[in-house]
Amino acid sequence: MRLNSYLILGLIALVLLLANYFTKRAKKFTQQKTSSSVLFVEILKLGVGIAVFAIVSLGLIHRDGFTLSVVETEGTDETVQLVTDSTDTGNSKYYLSQQTWRDFNKQKHSLPFKVQYEAVLNAHKNRNAFAITPSFSWGIFYKYVVDHDTPLVEELSLAFYNYQKEKNMSRRDFAELIISAIQDIPYSLLLSDECKKSDVQPCFSHIKLGVLAPAEFVSSLRADCDTRTLLIYTLLSRFNYDVAILNSEKYLHSVIGLNIPSTGKYKTLKNKKYYFVETTARGCPIGYLPNDVSNISYWTFVLIHNQQL
Repeated sequence: MRLNSYLILGLIALVLLLANYFTKRAKKFTQQKTSSSVLFVEILKLGVGIAVFAIVSLGLIHRDGFTLSVVETEGTDETVQLVTDSTDTGNSKYYLSQQTWRDFNKQKHSLPFKVQYEAVLNAHKNRNAFAITPSFSWGIFYKYVVDHDTPLVEELSLAFYNYQKEKNMSRRDFAELIISAIQDIPYSLLLSDECKKSDVQPCFSHIKLGVLAPAEFVSSLRADCDTRTLLIYTLLSRFNYDVAILNSEKYLHSVIGLNIPSTGKYKTLKNKKYYFVETTARGCPIGYLPNDVSNISYWTFVLIHNQQL
């Protein structure tokens, strides 16, 4: 549990004042005989002081209609807080982290990543309800998850949108803002079976299809390649970018394809150039594909915004 910052400062001040009080009084009491009435007065003074502190602290906690916030970390990354705000109208429970990163031009940005607690439960339930049939394809699964989770991460979408307006960003700069933010989040391996000591660490096991839904990713900051591509795809398609997800069975990897004027590696579909976007490492610009996964013949489109494959 994390206490209100004002209360923490107050507690520190109280400890210091008590230490100072007892240091001075202890010397006085040891040098002279102290009557019970004098001792009673000193105790009464101390009690009044503590009562005044408590009243002031409660006033700070309840200011603006809010009560003390309780922050938990129920199995989430240590940088994510599960916050409960109690107001006169009820409780609001949500996951929150403050993400700070640099874009491809080394410009620094900072935004809150927020998603409602109930939305995460909903996303988790929906993802696990997906039926794996003989006609399974990654594109069908991705679309199922994206369609469901797009409204669940609307707070994050609006945080990016408002930041774009504030900074007067171009459409390309906005795309790079979103991409670089997700790239900056440390890599975690997600597996449908058991993690082994030889696997990349940190590793999280028994996750259906080894993928988290966008709302789950925002709440945990745990993601490998396709969990990242799903969130980036969800955010970019929300703002009507011509974006795609490409997978490679050969490389066991997933990336974003973005139809935007650029340079570098791309794959063509219906006379459109979709430039590769690597999502698992910081600072990889649009059009960059690592050498060990760079043969574009091994890459296949699995989902494209507003298009049928």
